[in-house]
Amino acid sequence: ALAELCNTVWDNGNEYFPATSFQVSNIQSGTGATNVVPGSLHTLFNFRYSTEVTAEQLQARVIEILNRHQVDYEIEWTLSGLP
Repeated sequence: ALAELCNTVWDNGNEYFPATSFQVSNIQSGTGATNVVPGSLHTLFNFRYSTEVTAEQLQARVIEILNRHQVDYEIEWTLSGLP
C-alpha cells in the first residue's frame, strides 16, 4: 500500500501548480532489533497538491488504496493550508 501511495500519479498539475505529490515525512516501525518483525508502522505523510484536486478527493483515494490492500489503519487528517 505504501509503495502504491508513493507511486500514484495524483494529477498532472496545471500552468500555476506542479503535479500533486505524496510526501512521507516520517516513518517508524519495530524495536530496532534485526530479528523482530514489527507489528505496526507509524507514518507521517503529506500532500503537496495542486488546484486540480481537493483535499477530500485525496483523502478518498488514500482510503481506497489502503482498503484495497486490506490494511488495518487509523488516520488523523490535518489540513494545514490550501494550494
